[in-house]
Formats: sequence, structure tokens, C-alpha cells
Amino acid sequence: MRLESGEYFGEVKQSINLNGLTLSKSNYAKDSSLPLHGHQNPYFCYVLNGSYSEHYNKKALICLAGDVIFHQAEIEHSNDFNNDLSTCFNLEMSKTWLERVFESDVKMDSIIKTTDTAVQNTIIKLHTEFNNFDTLSPLMIEGLMIETLVLLSRNYRKERFYPNYIRHVKQYIDDQYYNNPTLSELSTICKVSPEHLVRGFKSTFNITIGDYARQVKVKNSCNKLKLTNQKLAEIAFEMGFSDQSHFNRVFKKIMGVTPLEYRLAK
Repeated sequence: MRLESGEYFGEVKQSINLNGLTLSKSNYAKDSSLPLHGHQNPYFCYVLNGSYSEHYNKKALICLAGDVIFHQAEIEHSNDFNNDLSTCFNLEMSKTWLERVFESDVKMDSIIKTTDTAVQNTIIKLHTEFNNFDTLSPLMIEGLMIETLVLLSRNYRKERFYPNYIRHVKQYIDDQYYNNPTLSELSTICKVSPEHLVRGFKSTFNITIGDYARQVKVKNSCNKLKLTNQKLAEIAFEMGFSDQSHFNRVFKKIMGVTPLEYRLAK
């Protein structure tokens, strides 16, 4: 099944079309499923609330509130929503717009859940423009969309050259951010020695595995601080910190402000 420009399953609540860019919000009921389908145009999905699983090419993605997922055009996928009402912010790009801006198509051939904080931040800014639309919003939205695509494209090209064991461990940490695996457990997962894993990870990302895992926890904490009213102690527990004090220390070291200050500034 093929969905045309601006078409989404679920209930489309708001939609704006800007000369080749279509921004919309779509709601999905609890325990609903979407059949196998593709989209005419490539698009980003920013999960505002709820969660779902996405299935394509015998693979599965777990998509949670705060996640950004890029879908290349025509890639068939199906979705299962299993929590309360889920809402997605969709940012679709027509072929004409892409050719005008980039003089070529987007060179990514899959469905990608990005963990890049810079990409996520541009999507959040786009969502703010969508909600507070004025006469200058079209210019701001186009600029932010170009920035988002450039960031994602650079990361995609770089990640294609990661060794498989590095990609495997990075993906595990990204998906299982609430856990605290030991170095021995991670080395078993990727089938290399702990020493080889430590050296390879630091060489690839210029950061230790432990520091990367803490950054991922903080990034997911930011999503909850922005999008929910959960207590800080609950977020600390869900993220796998030993207690709220540990959460506060790590968060401030990485973000420069405490979790409470970050929440109040949102």
C-alpha cells in the first residue's frame, strides 16, 4: 500500500503545506496496528508521546517519545501501537523540494532512528515553529529542515564505516539506555575482547563507552523532562541512575544545568 503526499494512517489533527514541505501531527489509538505500507515522499517522524514498534525488512525498531525516525520514500513498513494514545509529528519532503534544495535525492536507503542530539534539537525547533506559526515561520522551517537533513546525512555516511562490533554495541546502548551493562557483558554481546572494545570505541567516537552511555541516558532524560511531568526521582530510576543525586550530578556535568533548571527553561 502506498500513501500519497500528506497521507498518514491514524487521525491527522493539524497539517501545514509549505511549497513542498508538509508538516502534520497524527494520533494513533491504543493497541492499533498499521498494515504494511510505504510513503510517496521521505519524511521524519518525531514521537511526541506514546510508543510503537516499526517493522521493515525483517527488522524491528522500538520508537519511544522523543525519538526521531527518518523514513526513505517507498520503504515498506508496518506499525504496532501498544500504549495509550500516541502522537507523531511528521515532516515530509517532496521530490521537487529536495531537488531544488540539494540538487539530488536524499542518499539514505532505509529507515533510521537517529540518536544525534543535534538532529533532535532541530526537530524540536521545527515543532515549536509549527505550534507558533507566523509570517516568518516558512523561512525558519525551510532552514531548519535543511539543517536537519545535512546533520543526518553526515552521520549516516560516517556510521556506514563503523566496524560491525562498534555498531552493534552502540545500538545496544542506544536501545537499552535504562540498563547498566558491564564491559564484560558488552564485549560478550559484540564478540570481541574488553580491551579491543574499549580501544575501538574510543578510537571511533573519541569518547569512552561509559561517558557515551551517560550521554545517552541524559539525552533520553531530556525527552522526559520536556515531554512529561514525571517526578525527577522517577526519571532517575527509569534511566538507570543509582538515585536522584547521581542523576543530578551527571546531568549537570553534561548539560551545564540541573534537571530541574532544564525543565523550568523548556
